[in-house]
Amino acid sequence: MLKAVQKLAMEKEIPCQISLEEKMACGLGVCLGCAVKTAKSSVDAPQYLHVCKAGPVFNAKDVEI
Repeated sequence: MLKAVQKLAMEKEIPCQISLEEKMACGLGVCLGCAVKTAKSSVDAPQYLHVCKAGPVFNAKDVEI
């Protein structure tokens, strides 16, 4: 559902924020259980954001769902 909302918002150039739910084992970003890939990261060097530290609400343009 969030992926469809993200796609529609980007196509229509509508500002959109999404709230992600991930398992947060430690709540500090150390365990990497809540990592989500950034939209601008490359295949060779992926970059991640931690839902427990940087979120749980993200700009839809910033994350890859």
